[in-house]
Amino acid sequence: MKLLPQSPRKPDYSGRNRERGFALLAVLWISLLLGLLALNYATTARLKAEAARNRRLAVRNDFILEAALARGWHEFLKYRVNRGLLRKKAEYEEITGAKLELWYPRREPRTAVVDGVKVEIRIVDEAGKFQINGLSVERLRKVVETCGLTRESARDVVVDSILDWTDGDSLHRLNGAETDYYKEQGLDYSCKNRPFEVVNELLLVRGVSPELYSGSVSRPGLVDFLSPYGTENGRLDINSCATAALRLIEELPEDVIADIVARRLEGPIENLADLSEIVPAEYFSQLQHWFIVGRSNYIMVAVRIAGPKGLAGGWRRRIYAINRRR
Repeated sequence: MKLLPQSPRKPDYSGRNRERGFALLAVLWISLLLGLLALNYATTARLKAEAARNRRLAVRNDFILEAALARGWHEFLKYRVNRGLLRKKAEYEEITGAKLELWYPRREPRTAVVDGVKVEIRIVDEAGKFQINGLSVERLRKVVETCGLTRESARDVVVDSILDWTDGDSLHRLNGAETDYYKEQGLDYSCKNRPFEVVNELLLVRGVSPELYSGSVSRPGLVDFLSPYGTENGRLDINSCATAALRLIEELPEDVIADIVARRLEGPIENLADLSEIVPAEYFSQLQHWFIVGRSNYIMVAVRIAGPKGLAGGWRRRIYAINRRR
């Protein structure tokens, strides 16, 4: 019997191919793992670098703000010593040929450059605010209304609660709040029943929201009107008061308010009579009812940094006590 020739057998590469496929997958997984580790390392390094940069900027900004506060206080002391020159400003400038720059207290800020950074510095006499302790109910209601709380019930809650906070007893006013109210709300403090020591205590009082306290771009806040160091006669210094305070004069036209602000930018208002040509006669008695030209024993210096897209951040404030005048 004759055997037919057999065709040669093809080599079996399936095992070798499986090995190569496994090796390729292993390389891919290792590459992916190394890539993820590298990405994680790069992200961590970037975040740490960004955090370090932010810390450096924050420290630098702190030093800039502290330097600006010192500059503001220095400028006030310079004004205090030389304020008599303001009455002879024209004569001084004619003799010296230089512009007289004295930073008298006013609501509107000045600009300065500290270490290459533009800052705004505001020097304000606390006489531009009402003394919160002992302020009459009538004026306190008017202040709360001017800050935007015009609904009678909500306004009276804030007014009565402020008065309850400062009185020395535990008796409720009609819309006020004493210790039992704060405990019922789950708060870990009680009604103080003593005078305000710092203005931000207002944030602890019933009905006083952060918006009512701080105000906004379009309306003032309680912090613009009230202070433990404010004037005790119930009238505000016309130079240092907030622009919105001029709206305490009912129906005073906005163009008149703008003229008063422009006038105090030119120089300090020495007497309310200086405004007789600006304020119409029908509003002048109200002007005298709400405002004076006065000084207190406390000066507030406030600073903030100017950013490329407007002012960045809020004001940093410091109250300076000055010697009582005899």
